[in-house]
Amino acid sequence: GDYDDFLAILYALKSKELDVRGVTYQGGGWSHAASAQNIVDIIDDIYPGKNIPVILGADYSLYESDRNPNTLGSPGCTHQKSVPEGAGGRRDTDLLFGLNRKLRLSKRIWYDAIKGFNITKDFSDLIDSTIKQTGKKPVIIATGPVTNIAKLLRAFPTYTTKIERVFWMAGALDIAGNMYSVPNNTRAEFNVYLDCVAAQELLAATDLKITLIPLDFTNKTPLNTAFFNKLSALTSFYGKFAYEFLSMIRATWLGGDPGFFSGFFLWDPKAVAVVKNVGIAKIAPNRTLAVTCEGNVDYDGQFVVSQVLIKANLQIAVEPIISNPVDNSPFFQDFINVLRN
Repeated sequence: GDYDDFLAILYALKSKELDVRGVTYQGGGWSHAASAQNIVDIIDDIYPGKNIPVILGADYSLYESDRNPNTLGSPGCTHQKSVPEGAGGRRDTDLLFGLNRKLRLSKRIWYDAIKGFNITKDFSDLIDSTIKQTGKKPVIIATGPVTNIAKLLRAFPTYTTKIERVFWMAGALDIAGNMYSVPNNTRAEFNVYLDCVAAQELLAATDLKITLIPLDFTNKTPLNTAFFNKLSALTSFYGKFAYEFLSMIRATWLGGDPGFFSGFFLWDPKAVAVVKNVGIAKIAPNRTLAVTCEGNVDYDGQFVVSQVLIKANLQIAVEPIISNPVDNSPFFQDFINVLRN
């Protein structure tokens, strides 16, 4: 995942309201598979001795593995090539700008932490064990492409009844998308675009409960310097780490501070906050969305109005609670408080 995916996992692990039972990740998108070591390190530090599963999923999108199986891994992968490999891309997210060396390192290496290499079996086993141990159906927080969930439901379509809800940070509905590396595609968002086939299949999953957290919601509470000042005052290990990490993102962002404060929104941590019911003003049902996916990079990954009701039970986070000043909004207060401890 990207920078904010890592921060979302950290935020979830540190949130006492959440009982994290496992993490699945993909080898595609904004980081390589080996970056899972960063996840293993923070999991084993925050939840010592629990050996929480870290499950390796798909290395390639369903779009590529279904339609172009003979060219997997090539630079020509249709949607993956929108992600830069170097500065501002996979190199920086893999290494967290080199700050991963400051993490408290786990004795587990990422390869040993992986529970097998069969995403459908490992994911289904995790769901079953969660239900058996807690008596509750698990909630899934998706902060990237939903390839792993789609592969699970291809193999086990009835597992929609074993999942309480999927919260997915994805999409742009009534505002512009974020595909800066594909400038002609002004309506798509990376998490949908990078595997538009998986996105289509998620919406087509009968009775699957989904809460969508689109850019329309996340971008209404922008970062500001006052938030950074509050973060800089934290003395906890992860508070200081988050401040240093976000400061590095800020320092390397194209366009300097004006570009950063108008273009970086802590999207994925806000999805975790929605799961925690922090800072939500309005959630509305919607059964009329479809995803474009035709192999046209200028059009794929967009949410459009469907003429046929989708099978999933979809609702959308529409309005966050916004305070004045914005850094006093519930999300920012909770994020700071969680990292303070």
